[in-house]
Order: sequence, then C-alpha cells, then structure tokens
Amino acid sequence: MVGVGNRGIRTGVIITAFLLCHNLSANFFTLAWPTPNPSFAKGLGYHAFLQKTGPGKEFSSGAFGCVRNNGYKFHEGLDLFPVRSSKQGHAEDSIFAVMDGTVSHVSYSATASAYGKYIVLEHKGFNPVLYSLYAHLAKISDGLKVGSQVKIAQVLGKMGNSASFHIPLSRSHLHFEVGLRLSNQFNKWYARQSFKTKNKHGNFNGYNLVGFDPIHFYSSFQKKKFSSPTEYLNSLPVVTKIRVNAPHLPFFARQNPSLTTGNIKNPSIKSWICSFGPFGVPLRLEASGLNVAEKIQVLSYNEQVDSDFCRKLIVKDKGTLRPSNQLETYLELIFLE
Repeated sequence: MVGVGNRGIRTGVIITAFLLCHNLSANFFTLAWPTPNPSFAKGLGYHAFLQKTGPGKEFSSGAFGCVRNNGYKFHEGLDLFPVRSSKQGHAEDSIFAVMDGTVSHVSYSATASAYGKYIVLEHKGFNPVLYSLYAHLAKISDGLKVGSQVKIAQVLGKMGNSASFHIPLSRSHLHFEVGLRLSNQFNKWYARQSFKTKNKHGNFNGYNLVGFDPIHFYSSFQKKKFSSPTEYLNSLPVVTKIRVNAPHLPFFARQNPSLTTGNIKNPSIKSWICSFGPFGVPLRLEASGLNVAEKIQVLSYNEQVDSDFCRKLIVKDKGTLRPSNQLETYLELIFLE
C-alpha cells in the first residue's frame, strides 16, 4: 500500500501487508520503509536495496553489523541505494519517517559529522522510546525543526551523499538507523574525553545512540513476531549481564520504564543489573538493593552470541571477564550523573 492523503505525506512504502491487525489499541504499532524502494517488502535480497561500499564489495557491506574491513569494522545501520537518479547522477528519492515521531535533532551541515546532513526522530508514542536516524541527505524538508511532529511516511528530505568524508555521487544512499538513546547528559561525558573537536550534535551524537539490526527488526515485524518495541527487544538474546554500583535512577530507566524492573522508587537502590543484547543494545535494567565491593561486575556471559570481531562486549583479562572498552563506554553513558 502507498501512504497518501495527509499534508506533507507523499509516496511512502508502508508495509501494510504485515500490520498486526489484532492490535487495535491507540498505540497500534506499525512501520514504514524509509525509501520508495519496495524490494524489501517484496522479499527480495540485499542486492535489491543495499548500497555496497565499492564496486568490488559484497552487497552485505551495506548491512548492519561487522560488515566492513573483513569483519573488523562495525556499521551501525543500513545503507539504502536510490531507485531514481537524475541524468547528472543525483539521487532523487524522497526519505520517509518510519514511525510517528518528534524531530529531536537536525544537522544542516554537510561536513559537521560523518553523517553529513542528518535528522533524528524520537518515537515517544511507544515504549521504549526508539530513535530513527536518516543520514547523508542532500536536503532536509522545509519547516522541519526540533520539536516538529511528524507522521509515518512523511517526507523528511531527499537522499544524497553528504558527509565529512568523500562519498562518490554514484554511491549516494540513505544511512538509516533505529535504536535507543543512552543518556540525556552526553555533553558532560564528551567533555571528559580527549576529543579534539567540539560536540555539535548534543545528545544525538552517534556515540550516544545504540542501534539494532533494522533488517532483523523489519523481518520480525513482517512475520508478526512482535507487536511492540518492548516485545522485540525481549526477543533478543542476552549476551551479558553486568552489575553496576549506582545508587541513583538513570535517565535510561526513566525514559524506558518497559525495560526497567524492580522497585525504582525504593530509596535503598544500591546497584543495577544490566542486560545487554547483540552489539551492546541495552535490553533490561533491574534495580537492586545489593551493594557489592566491585563497581562493575560481570554476572553472566554467553560467548556464543557475542561478536567474534568488532563490537565485542566482554573480553578476558588475565583469565577474568571484564567489559570491553565499548561496553564500558555504554555503561558510563547510562549511569552518568
């Protein structure tokens, strides 16, 4: 089906064939594909919608995960190629909001980030609060600003090749992410690091955003395996559980109560048990009254579902399991005071 009729909404491929029609509540959950390409909805393979990183590369190089540099470099989202280009080679595809949401960040600069011109939506009508990110845009739609409300399949801009590095015109694409935001005080964390440049993107810097695999997310939706984001995240395998001594209620728990267990109003909270899924997506935070000597303690680890190459969550240090540098960063951001 094609989404039409509302002001600001043009052709957008809504995966209507896969709506979970048994759920008729006000918070009815559905998804749209972010480009006009119908290939995913038709069940076609990567070659029909993913932009590979070069002529001799596999189409999977445009997928999510450890798909770059022989598996040693992580790619947080999907790269989606255009279905229409001008005679000069400029992509002409419009980009669409994948869910109802609020504009939380807009970057009009083509060079201020590896994302180029990009826009971030937060989808606060559902719990947990997901973000979706649309990058390398040629143009952002007029009138969109922080706080703007958008509808599913609303046009957000036009596909392009903007970035702080060179993307050839022939490889114009949309970089698309969906996931969770960790902190509401990212600048505080950023100031403690040794970065040489100023953070120009507030809480919507990529360091503060943890994506999950959009292909798996959409495929599970097609198969009616979940009816809410919480159900989807609950279906993901737990890679590790970490106990963190932190006697306060973090932003992530306040923002996402459906991912939080235990008595969060109990003033005697001493620590949290944090469950992380593939590539570090936070799945659950459990409040605990237990105070232990170690600031961070690995409680469990399923090595079979951890990455073998990039974005590994747990490493062995002299025979002892400890969080990787990447997971330590996530924990710092989640429990930032």
